[in-house]
Amino acid sequence: FFYHKQNPSTNISQDTFDYNKLYVDNMFANITFASKRFPHSRIFLIEDGLNTSNLNLPNLTIVKQYKNLSPRHRDFLQNYFHLYSGGDSKLITTFFERWFYVYEALIAYGIHNFIYLDSDCVLLEETTLHNYEKIGHNHPPCSEDCWPNMVMCSIANLNKFLDFICSFYQGVQQHMVEAGQKQKSTPSPRIPHQGTAAIKYINSFFDKPRTGVCDMALWYLFKKQNPDLFINNLTIDHDDSVHEWGLGHDATPFTTMPAQKPNPQGTLQTIDIKQIFYTEDGPCFEKKDTKELIKIKSLHFSPGTLKFDIIPFIEEYEKI
Repeated sequence: FFYHKQNPSTNISQDTFDYNKLYVDNMFANITFASKRFPHSRIFLIEDGLNTSNLNLPNLTIVKQYKNLSPRHRDFLQNYFHLYSGGDSKLITTFFERWFYVYEALIAYGIHNFIYLDSDCVLLEETTLHNYEKIGHNHPPCSEDCWPNMVMCSIANLNKFLDFICSFYQGVQQHMVEAGQKQKSTPSPRIPHQGTAAIKYINSFFDKPRTGVCDMALWYLFKKQNPDLFINNLTIDHDDSVHEWGLGHDATPFTTMPAQKPNPQGTLQTIDIKQIFYTEDGPCFEKKDTKELIKIKSLHFSPGTLKFDIIPFIEEYEKI
């Protein structure tokens, strides 16, 4: 399953428009690659507002976002409390909502087990041997976020996760109601009693105060409360291969190379990313200290405009 929603902002500059077009071009290349790489798998794209006329692939099903939301989906939206410094509320709720849309598509098409991929995450290896009674997920070391760029899951466990999301925000709302009834002191002009209570309740689940909560944080809490539902971290799996969680994240243990990338505002920034080594056995990373090659099973082109490297990567991969 791939998911895409157009930028919810109504104030889109030409630079942002060009950025979004490049993003969609690389996403379509990724979906086409997945369709050809796994011809016996069913590929789904859940989208809203895209022109998909060029995606004429035999094993691809394009699903329009459902307009008639389920009661549980509506319950989430009603109770959601936005806590994300500098993050647009519509964008952050989109991160949560994708899981409701995926679940409804699973129900509609009678699918029990699935792989979810961010549109900038390229799958290279079969995952048919995965035990779908367990959730496969990336959990970076020492982080209170899980990265859902790739999720291997059953519909039953996704259903449990959606119940968990709704229960979490019902708890947030309950604490806001109680705070509104108590009114022990004069509220801050910036954050009323209810908002302070909500933030305090959310922070009680984490070791450190949060400046932002999106679905990554809720996946982490779900894993923390239900460890038996998850397999070992996908970051390094049993055969020392890797479902990579961010090409430009946590690159220290690996051989790196500089990459200069523009952001949507056109500003260039230089970051170190993991260097990809193309071998006959497939793309690999190299451990910096031992020079050992680690095979890549999936590759997340993040952060930012690294996603524009998907097309060059596929072209290089197909030469192997």
